[in-house]
Amino acid sequence: MKKLSLTMVAAAVSTALLSAGANAYVLGTENTGNVEVYGVVAVSAYGHTGDDVNVTDYKIENETRIGFRGSKQMTDGINVIFQVESGYTDVDDWAGGGLGFRDTFVGIEGDYGKITVGRQLTPMYEVVDWPFTNPGLGRVFDPAATGDIAYMYDRTESIRYFVPAMGNLNINVATGRAGSGENAHWFGGAAKYKAFDAITLHATFEYGNNRKVSDAVTAGFEFDPTTGDKKVVAAKDGVVTDTFTYLVGFEAPIASTGISIAAAYKYGQAENVATKNVDSQGSYSVVAQYWNGPLGIKLGYAATEDVESDDNSNVSKGASVTSLQVMGVVNGFVPYVRIGMTDQLGWGADPLEDQEIFARVGLEYGF
Repeated sequence: MKKLSLTMVAAAVSTALLSAGANAYVLGTENTGNVEVYGVVAVSAYGHTGDDVNVTDYKIENETRIGFRGSKQMTDGINVIFQVESGYTDVDDWAGGGLGFRDTFVGIEGDYGKITVGRQLTPMYEVVDWPFTNPGLGRVFDPAATGDIAYMYDRTESIRYFVPAMGNLNINVATGRAGSGENAHWFGGAAKYKAFDAITLHATFEYGNNRKVSDAVTAGFEFDPTTGDKKVVAAKDGVVTDTFTYLVGFEAPIASTGISIAAAYKYGQAENVATKNVDSQGSYSVVAQYWNGPLGIKLGYAATEDVESDDNSNVSKGASVTSLQVMGVVNGFVPYVRIGMTDQLGWGADPLEDQEIFARVGLEYGF
């Protein structure tokens, strides 16, 4: 579950939080930047079956976070925007809860569009994360490093440009450093088009160069604490890769039924800079949801294919997850129950031989 928390927000939450900006609390005046405070209270209990565990061996996960955002006119043509957002309250999780861990940036906007600089979602991951990984599909469809095939996961320090809307077409591009490798950078973009005032089409890509996967290891000896003896360590070359990923998908309502469908295919490849060996992997996600007033039901399936490797050195297997969620919107609160089956219990974990059951019960409220 190390990274699963990124995709816990249900479709109901999106509906419930559409008015979050209007409900946020204004802290200042126009002269002090119209600073607002906003956030989400989100707590759930999660459990799964598996070796020596069952669903009743649950744990409490706390995704509560808070943020501040604002804007102020700097000149007639330049409006400065800024945002600072905390990580999740659960300090045992990857986020650590620190202020500024999630989207924290400064930017400018005007007739020319919007430019933001700082810690923010990449164009690729923004589309991967929503709407294609909820409910609970992120453990399979999210991971950027399955089989050492990567795009820049989640939030990263970057420069992002949002092109002014062209009718029903929206485009944004971004670039940043691809980890700590020498001369390592990435560039990506996304396009969203609303067709027939109903169907939303998505396309996004990302290219990265000189992404450091592992450091070189020098031959020698190391102490084995189990036996107390010295253990021989073989020399090992470092691994640096050039990566490319793309995604195509759509969202479509089924007229007058309350049902909508979202589906996507994602392909990624990594080329070892030294050996020129290429590893590649495809993955896909299908999500259907139904709303009847305040009650919503969501069913999702996601899977990754086995990794294809030029030299057969990468034998990573594919995984799958099926998840059902029932949720409601009650005076702004979103209670939900989720149950599913998967052979990949942890984010980026090796697939299991058998499918295991997982379950989550939670409550969320946005302000």
